[in-house]
Amino acid sequence: MKAKKKNLKFEEALSRLSEIVEAVEDGDTASEDAIALYKEGLKLSEDCGEILSRFEEEVLSLQKKADETFSLLPFEPN
Repeated sequence: MKAKKKNLKFEEALSRLSEIVEAVEDGDTASEDAIALYKEGLKLSEDCGEILSRFEEEVLSLQKKADETFSLLPFEPN
């Protein structure tokens, strides 16, 4: 099941990446297939990083100061 969708959601990309890791780690994957999976995994990893960066930018831009102006503050989880 190769991920070909252009705009994968983060959870979909992460799930596919997990499948790839399992397939490569089980040792039963042919060398050519393992290389193809590795390349797909690199692309998915890059996509996940870009999605997370967009999420971070959105969170930062939505945090308001008391005077109703927007500021870029780091997200601090509880």
